[in-house]
Amino acid sequence: MKAITRGSFIVLSIVIDVVFSHPSFAQLYEDDTLGIQQTGVYPLPIFFYTPETGFAGGAAALYLYRDTTFRKSRASDITGDAIYTEKKQVIVEFNGDFYFDDGMYRLLADTWYKNFPNSFYGIGNNVPSSARESYTSKSLFGKIVFYRKVYSRFNLAPLIQFESASIIETKPGGQLESGAIPGSDGGNVAGAGIVANWDSRDNTFAAYSGSFYQVTAVVNGRSLGSDFNYNDVEVDLRNFFEMVPSQVLAVQVNAQIIDGTAPFQDLAHFGGQDFLRGYFDGQYRDKTEVGGQVEYRIPVWWRFGAAAFAGIAQVADKMSLWSLNEFKFAGGAGLRFVLNTQERIALRLDAGFGSNSSGVYFTVTEAF
Repeated sequence: MKAITRGSFIVLSIVIDVVFSHPSFAQLYEDDTLGIQQTGVYPLPIFFYTPETGFAGGAAALYLYRDTTFRKSRASDITGDAIYTEKKQVIVEFNGDFYFDDGMYRLLADTWYKNFPNSFYGIGNNVPSSARESYTSKSLFGKIVFYRKVYSRFNLAPLIQFESASIIETKPGGQLESGAIPGSDGGNVAGAGIVANWDSRDNTFAAYSGSFYQVTAVVNGRSLGSDFNYNDVEVDLRNFFEMVPSQVLAVQVNAQIIDGTAPFQDLAHFGGQDFLRGYFDGQYRDKTEVGGQVEYRIPVWWRFGAAAFAGIAQVADKMSLWSLNEFKFAGGAGLRFVLNTQERIALRLDAGFGSNSSGVYFTVTEAF
């Protein structure tokens, strides 16, 4: 579900960069010597396509401000949107991204509500496509992460999160209707944890060089109000290499390990618009996941570019069951059209192909 939330709000990032690079705003910013905050409210449309949603559209509003006491500080924003998809999914989101003390501190607050028809195939690395069953969930989610810059490009943050989910429709006679799958009756998940990352990328939207290494560890327990007890650790490692001017090799390795009993919607998985394009997001899910992907990005002409990508991933009940013979492979290619040359923000159209599986993705910014 993370991909859908990200998919809608990356569009808002374009507005942040465009607005604050506009000459009229730049002049205001340059002339301001009193430390007055510049503010503005900006409406905008949202449109994207993924196999999990079909065509999706909606509207968003962005409240944007920058504290000019610190002349190089990033813009803070409060955003909200409402989205409706071809598959009759409803998503309402309200997020905030706040910078303090010249970027020394950063507060992220994410909330969303979803009424989401989706597909469940079972649990494990070898569930067949024929096992697909439809279900609909309603969920309310909230998360707060408070980053502090510890040293150079190293950041550390505590986090708290809560999700309340209910399953309102299942396939008659299916796995979820039986109640044997954890989370098939809904329930609450509440957790606290820590995030640590190192970020030396030259650009967060489409890096030419640098690295991003992040570890997230969360404890979900009944003492925090959760109906499920489990620990969740995720590792995300990315490196970017400029092979020749503007041609980039991007590499990502990802792993997730869950210890305990997690609801099926929160199990480790792969697929979707960002990780192993070509597989339906969540077709393969279990307590652990490991995988990696590479992508080569080249400019073609004017603002047009192209990319080729390939990746492998697998899920398993535990790490000891990871095997070289169990990896799923996916690959594909795509086109890019750069909307903002300074920040390298581009429209992305990708076609991905897996084993007896494929997907077309139209969204904004690179997959990683």
